Amino acid sequence: MNSTLFLGAAAIIFVLVLRTQTGAFPEVAQRLPLLLIWIIVGLAVLMFVEEFLKRRAARRAAPGLPSIDEEALAPIKLRVVAAFGVAIVAYVILIPVVGYLITTPLFMAGSLLVARTVSPLKSILIGIGATAFVWFVFIWGLNLPVPILPFLK
Repeated sequence: MNSTLFLGAAAIIFVLVLRTQTGAFPEVAQRLPLLLIWIIVGLAVLMFVEEFLKRRAARRAAPGLPSIDEEALAPIKLRVVAAFGVAIVAYVILIPVVGYLITTPLFMAGSLLVARTVSPLKSILIGIGATAFVWFVFIWGLNLPVPILPFLK
């Protein structure tokens, strides 16, 4: 199975599990999860369509060449996956202790810095921007009880 199809199917399974967890929420509290569920399902369907169109174009261009599924995939770097998993666990443990406003930008910027996907300045700006956006939506907008800076109490 192609990795794109696998990720699309995994995303749909994930949101179906998420939907089962939000069934007991009040109707108003279900709006955001349902919106996110529909967005993720829509994006997963678009992944399927894109893969189908790629395969069809590849068959039309060169019928005798190997299919997309036969191409070698890059190996999974287990050390990176394990390190990221440890970072997620540390993030979850540190939020109640250190607080959201410190832990989240450090986690996000640190992940981007370690992955070296963007420049250090962009990593820091993305960490701060994403933290501000999530704070605005979930803490200010929805009034969720997130420990912002618990060590100051």
